[in-house]
Amino acid sequence: MKDSSDISELAGKLERGTGGYNELFEVVTSFLESHVLGVIVLDEEMVCRVFNKGMSELTGYGQGTMVGEPLLEKLFDEADIAVIREAFGSGEPINNREISVSAESGASRDLIFSMTPKYSRRGKLSGCLMIMTDNTEKKRLRKLLIQSQKMETVGEMAGGIAHDFNNLLEGILGYTTFLMDTREGDEYLQEKLKVIEETARKASRLTARLLSFSGDLGLESRPVDCNLVLAEVEKLLRRTIDKNIIIRIAPSPNLKAVVGSVVRLEQAFLNVCLNARDAMPDGGKIDIRTENTVIDSSYPRLSLNMEMGEYVRVTISDNGIGMTDEVREKVFEPFFTTKKRDNGTGLGLSMVYGIIKNHGGFVNIYSEVGEGSTFSIYLPSSGKRAELEEAGPSVRAEVPAGNGETVLLVDDEPVVRELGIDMLESLGYRVLVAEDGWQGERMFKKKKDEIDIVVLDIVMPGESGGELLEVIKKLSPEKPVLISSGFNRDRVDEKMLESEEIEFIQKPYSMDELGIEIGKLLKKI
Repeated sequence: MKDSSDISELAGKLERGTGGYNELFEVVTSFLESHVLGVIVLDEEMVCRVFNKGMSELTGYGQGTMVGEPLLEKLFDEADIAVIREAFGSGEPINNREISVSAESGASRDLIFSMTPKYSRRGKLSGCLMIMTDNTEKKRLRKLLIQSQKMETVGEMAGGIAHDFNNLLEGILGYTTFLMDTREGDEYLQEKLKVIEETARKASRLTARLLSFSGDLGLESRPVDCNLVLAEVEKLLRRTIDKNIIIRIAPSPNLKAVVGSVVRLEQAFLNVCLNARDAMPDGGKIDIRTENTVIDSSYPRLSLNMEMGEYVRVTISDNGIGMTDEVREKVFEPFFTTKKRDNGTGLGLSMVYGIIKNHGGFVNIYSEVGEGSTFSIYLPSSGKRAELEEAGPSVRAEVPAGNGETVLLVDDEPVVRELGIDMLESLGYRVLVAEDGWQGERMFKKKKDEIDIVVLDIVMPGESGGELLEVIKKLSPEKPVLISSGFNRDRVDEKMLESEEIEFIQKPYSMDELGIEIGKLLKKI
């Protein structure tokens, strides 16, 4: 490499027009050979004169095979060639154009391309300088960002739809359970109401899946051993899937725990396994593996949610039909399915996405058509061991009866207000009703001494439930409040729930559920 005095001497030769071009090219080329930049120099006939080491690494072509060749057709597609020739002829530069070039292997490489045409002092075209850098990672990250933003938007929409639908279900399920409790002697009516109740609860489970996708989960947090969770999933699978599908599980010894919900993680793992089952209509195998892993700066960026640290990786693989790239990019979207109509809701994998994201993790999918798919689930490790707790038998809680206490019910949905009046009066309470936050505030200020408890919808237009709650707590700090919402508990500001006098109930709820929650709060007075 020449020093600065040599370069100054060359610059002087160029200025005087006494040569130095070849020597200057030698200096520039020798400098760029040590950098990760692809450099091509073409002469006035568009024949390659310089093809540096960086360009060779980007394309796989040897430097010696390209120099002296008209390489445009070998590297670029027709559209890019047309742009290059036009710029070459007009003397206009090309700056940071995204292009794809053909590598020697036949693969396509994504590059950022810039070109500067060069002219002699007499205005004659003397060649051009092309500089290229690898754009593969930048393009992949941009694709991840677009996908993440799309999923975020769809998640917000899904959560909003589920919230509104839960409000509607509260009217259907609430009145159904109300009639079942108040018309116990009519067997024919009870039979029909039971059908309505079961259908409404199915619809409620559907909205729960939408809320799972949107990240609105109501998540319990405790150390969880994924090996034990997967052992339960394996039991379920062996009872439900065809015998022509082999299940193999390889749990890692000393697997670290993750923090989260046993039930939710079991749902996520089971849904991935069921998706694998559906990808193997003629039989096959499902391989499940767990391991501790560390993500550091050397790891490829698999997700925008990925952060460096210790993870538990759960890998679920099948040798089924596999997925195209187009399908793989859409599998987590709600209602997207490749199954036949009436053979799935398209919410299974979207629920997986929401559950894992809510646990601070992410999912990476590798799949090839005809070769199968591998779902790698990454969950942040807690570094602690945990045991899977056995669930005890469910016991129907006794519903406490009211004794004429006054309940202020604040909700913007007419059907919820009407249903609330019927339920609360049947439970033995006196009811005051407000249709929005402003009316609720006026009523509470006027009658706060006679109001024993407030049932408050948290999401309302105008003055929100959260704003009204602040007013209530300022005027009567000890007043019990039952917050309700079509969203899950996670959407409620945790600061609202810090007080012992405040509890949460999710719509749709039954008369029994409402009565139990109100009874618990009134006991604290």
